[in-house]
Order: sequence, then structure tokens, then C-alpha cells
Amino acid sequence: MRVYGLFGINEKAINDFIENHVKTFTIINALNLETVKNLKEGDLVFITSTLREDLRNGTEGVLGRVLNVKLSPQLINGFEEKEVIAGRVQFEMLGFAKCVNVETIHVEVAFRMY
Repeated sequence: MRVYGLFGINEKAINDFIENHVKTFTIINALNLETVKNLKEGDLVFITSTLREDLRNGTEGVLGRVLNVKLSPQLINGFEEKEVIAGRVQFEMLGFAKCVNVETIHVEVAFRMY
């Protein structure tokens, strides 16, 4: 099954997603944000804590269905205040998946229901 991929997601956030089966992730990573820009309601997404460059066949993650996607400006306070575009994506968990093949923004996965 060929799906979109989100990489390097915080493990605590993934564990919360597994526990609650629905979660909204805020995405600001440039690579993941490019993926979020392409998402529509109903799309399937492989979500993993593994960085994109470290992804290999057999990498484990979860498979989610997009319920809602929103791009919006977000302020980041630090040494200087910055405004970035953030993607907020709400997912419904479908189960666990393993990476079978890696493409650009897509990942081929083997999927099992939980």
C-alpha cells in the first residue's frame, strides 16, 4: 500500500496517538510540512519517529487516516520572535505498519489492524 509519510515525529506524541486513537499533530519541520501541504481528508499516512534519512525497509510506525488538515501561521518565541507556517493535522489511528519501500514523500507499507 502506497501512502504519505511523516518522519521524525516525537515518540511521546506517537504513544499518545496509539493510546487515544485520535490526535492532532502540529507540524513545522520543512520536509513534513511539504507532505502536509499535499494531504486531503481521508488520505492515509505512515507516521514514525525515525528520521527520513534513516528510514529503511522494516522501519515500524503507525498508520493514520487524515480527518482534518489546516495550515496556519504560528509564532515561535526565542531570541527573536519568528512567524512560521505550521500544519495541524488530525488523524484517526488505523493500526501499525512497517515500511516496505521508500520513495520521495510516499512510503510503501505493510499494514496490520490493531
